[in-house]
Amino acid sequence: MSDLPIPFPPQPKALPIALDIQHDTDPADDHGKARRIPHMGHAALFFAIAGFCILFGVAVILTAAHIRTQAAALAHPGIAVAAQAAAYIGTIAIAMVIFPLLWHRSFFSGVHWNGLVAIRHWKKIVSIGLLVSLVSQVSMHFVSAPQDAPIDNLILNKHLIWYMALFAIFLGPFMEELAFRGFLLPAIATAYDWLSLDRTPAGLARWEQSTAHSTPALIVAAMLSSLPFALMHAAQIGYAWGVVGILYGVSLALSFIRIRTQSLACSTLMHGCYNFIIFLLLFLSSDGFSHLEKIAR
Repeated sequence: MSDLPIPFPPQPKALPIALDIQHDTDPADDHGKARRIPHMGHAALFFAIAGFCILFGVAVILTAAHIRTQAAALAHPGIAVAAQAAAYIGTIAIAMVIFPLLWHRSFFSGVHWNGLVAIRHWKKIVSIGLLVSLVSQVSMHFVSAPQDAPIDNLILNKHLIWYMALFAIFLGPFMEELAFRGFLLPAIATAYDWLSLDRTPAGLARWEQSTAHSTPALIVAAMLSSLPFALMHAAQIGYAWGVVGILYGVSLALSFIRIRTQSLACSTLMHGCYNFIIFLLLFLSSDGFSHLEKIAR
């Protein structure tokens, strides 16, 4: 037997600790500078599409239903809610066509959907969503709320409650997470990093090589993007600012999950679970939605 050492095959180079999902990992397919997706321009375009669909779509549906006054709309809340759902679906459909053309990548990749992360950690995400919902529901007992908020006219409508539950658990969370944590949060973080960038050759080189956001940028982005999220619900709850503050805290929790997991699917799942608890409590308190008067204020 030879005393020569046994030759081993060359060891492969170690993989990088974190992959930059917005920058090609295969040098052969590298397209140059790192592309930050989505940035503020993309977010502005998305909200413009949403505004158009909501204003135009709702107007068309209400006009077709011969609803031309606010009083008539309040008298037919189901049509108004259906118009909002149609506007959400229209926004998502248009966005899924336009943005892949701008990004040269799939829509869900661009908004960091990362569904596999949600599948892998769904038990934790669901548990956190249920816990945050329970804590927020308890907290609302310590703040003032109007006796007849507009949202009550929808939730306490026995003809709409099941539809509202489906809307709030599935379509609503997807649309809101897409808007505020799929587009707005990373766009604000990118803008913050650009404004605070060290304008030196080394700093500019880092900017071109990686799309990773700094910790301060993510904190500021979570705080700022949570403001419009909370204020969007203000009219529905009769401008009860204590409740708006609680919703701001909920948005921060959703932002933390989105940032921590780098997955929009995770924050969407958590959001859906949050809303699920609300309607589950309503279901149990009203004998299966049969006696909604029991939960009327």
